[in-house]
Amino acid sequence: MEMVLLCLFVCLFAGMAEADNLAEDTVKAGFILNFAKYTEWPAGALDGGNLRVCGLGNQLLSGKLAQMQGRQVQGHEIQVRSTMRVDEWRDCHVLFIPAGEKQRLELVLRALAQTPVLTVSDGEDFTRSGGMIGLKLRAGRVRFDINLAAVRKAGLNLSSQLLKLADEVTQ
Repeated sequence: MEMVLLCLFVCLFAGMAEADNLAEDTVKAGFILNFAKYTEWPAGALDGGNLRVCGLGNQLLSGKLAQMQGRQVQGHEIQVRSTMRVDEWRDCHVLFIPAGEKQRLELVLRALAQTPVLTVSDGEDFTRSGGMIGLKLRAGRVRFDINLAAVRKAGLNLSSQLLKLADEVTQ
């Protein structure tokens, strides 16, 4: 009987943790959508019609990133792409790099240097590593930091409202 109760507890706890992860991933996807809304790309960067939100890996943010497909941002329809090759990264407007892709982080940031692609990650110390917007969990809430120097180097502009909401803005 004790074994059955223990299994039931473990299953319930795992289900709760999964639900927490889904809720966190939903919030992170919402943040990414709003980052796109408050980012200004250089003239001509959005001429292709669609705003491409890309990500490294499969089932990004528990599939929540894919749910942005077809939504409108700044008059452009969002097109979500995942598991991209290196030569395709420059075709993105927003690139999400999950924490699990830390081994490729330096390669990604080097490949996109001075390219108008907004880089976002939930990896630790992302903005200190040269990324633009780093998502983090603080006191049970999703928050973010901004590396404004990296943003400007890429020719992007972020709205002052977005900068005010960041926990930390690095110049």
